Amino acid sequence: MFIGGDIQISGSNATNSDPNQNTSKTSSGSFSPSIGWVVKDNLVVGGSLLLSFYNNDQQSSTIYNKGNRIGAGIYMRKYIPLGKSFYLFGNAALSAQSIYSKYAIVQQPYYYQEKGYSINATLIPGVSYQFKKCLFLEAALNNLISLGYERRNTEGQNQNGNYYKGVTSNYNLSSSLGSGVPLQIGLRWMIAKK
Repeated sequence: MFIGGDIQISGSNATNSDPNQNTSKTSSGSFSPSIGWVVKDNLVVGGSLLLSFYNNDQQSSTIYNKGNRIGAGIYMRKYIPLGKSFYLFGNAALSAQSIYSKYAIVQQPYYYQEKGYSINATLIPGVSYQFKKCLFLEAALNNLISLGYERRNTEGQNQNGNYYKGVTSNYNLSSSLGSGVPLQIGLRWMIAKK
């Protein structure tokens, strides 16, 4: 059995003695534990949870912006031995998430809200080094190829008090090459069968 995952938490707080300047408090995080099973030599199949959130309050909480994504995914990973504890691997994954976000100004009849879902397929190649019997250090090109679809139902009320609704759909095909830092480094823990 393989156990891994990602976690990220961040926050900020900005205040100002000038009453004409906005104050803000922001927090965000993501958590994606994964588990997998070796179904045959050098082949792992598994699943993961995908959880993320953000929250931003401004001007003593008279303006807020919050949202979350909740979902799950499945993956298949193939290892190719290179010798001396090194492996090449390819990871193919399919995931789906629900989407929720809302922006509102409490003192005015204004808000904007989105609810929807996303579906993504990704291909991630990498290199793994087995430095202990049960621990692997891995470096991967995160989302080398990514294909996704996203649909959002929107509704809101503008500052004149008028309500509106809409639907947006997005398709994307992307590559992480040449965009920031696509390299992802992490540990995988393998639990051997007794």
